[in-house]
Amino acid sequence: MINSLPELLLRLTICASAAIVLLLLVRRPLRQRIDARLAYQAWLIVPLAMTAAALQPLFAAPVEALVLLPAFGPAGIATETVSAAHPGFAGWLLLAWACGALATLALFCLSHRAFVRSLGTLTVRGGLAYAAHTAGGPALLGLWRQKIVVPADFEQRYSAAEQALIIAHEQVHAQRADAVANTLLALMQCAFWFNPLVHLAAPRCRFDQELACDALVMQRHPTQRRAYAGAMMKTQAGVSVTPSVCHWQSCHPLKERIMHLQQTPSSPSRRRAGRLLVAALAAVTGFAALAARAETEAVPNYAVAMTLRMGEGSAPHTVRVLTPGTFSVRVGEGESVWSGEFTMTSAGPEKLFVRSKISQNGQLVSEPGILTRLGTSSGMKINGADGSPGLTVDMTVTQESKAAPGA
Repeated sequence: MINSLPELLLRLTICASAAIVLLLLVRRPLRQRIDARLAYQAWLIVPLAMTAAALQPLFAAPVEALVLLPAFGPAGIATETVSAAHPGFAGWLLLAWACGALATLALFCLSHRAFVRSLGTLTVRGGLAYAAHTAGGPALLGLWRQKIVVPADFEQRYSAAEQALIIAHEQVHAQRADAVANTLLALMQCAFWFNPLVHLAAPRCRFDQELACDALVMQRHPTQRRAYAGAMMKTQAGVSVTPSVCHWQSCHPLKERIMHLQQTPSSPSRRRAGRLLVAALAAVTGFAALAARAETEAVPNYAVAMTLRMGEGSAPHTVRVLTPGTFSVRVGEGESVWSGEFTMTSAGPEKLFVRSKISQNGQLVSEPGILTRLGTSSGMKINGADGSPGLTVDMTVTQESKAAPGA
């Protein structure tokens, strides 16, 4: 588990970075030639690629090894049983990642708290929450019980038409659950705090979100472009804004937003072509992530020489199997049948951690683990239930050539 998490983080980082680079290249052409809403929707390619990268291998399956051969030599020397693998470098790496993620989350929480406190005491009137200062809002605050926050001089600063457009803008954010999307984006920044591409992409994704919201408001109010631009000009971002809040002005480039208001809506055929293009990009990215996962999931074959002995003085049995990492064995007959399922994972250079589930007569008895070196004999001793003869397992594992999943 500990060893697999850094590998998963690395795989997700690579796939997310590739998808982000792709979107940084296509987002502006999508906005200018087709539609700002499509450019914002294209950001879904990033979580799609990460989901594909996190999927389990489609063709991997346990290898069963049930053939038992009589031994022609001694059972071997048993070594001590290890209850768990030492985390080693992977454990320290995971600890560093967790510390960075928690620190980033703490910064976001402090930023959100500072923003909420900067609004002062909110006064609810006419369905709006008026801030105590003129620099607070307009913004959509909250995830579940959302409220539209406006500055204290909202009615004096903006005309009636501008007020209606600002409210419509924030209502679009609420209808599309943009605050939830911003929160998930902030959590992604926490999880991948070490990846500069994620922090580069986050504000650009939020900017595309604002442009998409502007485009939808203008579609509903096509004759109000001048009033909409006037409302933007009158709004000043006087306080820092938390990433999870949908803010009317924030730090988004004002000039570019106003220029997009003048953009002629694209034709239905061009929008359909754009959607097909984004769908094709998403499909290619997803399949590429799956293909890369299948390639990196090629696992080494292990040749296992295992000797099992039931009780003192009993005849040993030997199993030899070539496996990609998971196999099962069974020994005994009648009223005393032992079975075991073994899974081998890398624990560092020339090291393996062997997880096992040992059962007696179909009942799980123990789940011991062994940290072993390739080519070195190691073993475990399991006590039988109700005083019955126990099981001694000795094994030596060597690494063979790699095999692709499903091979």
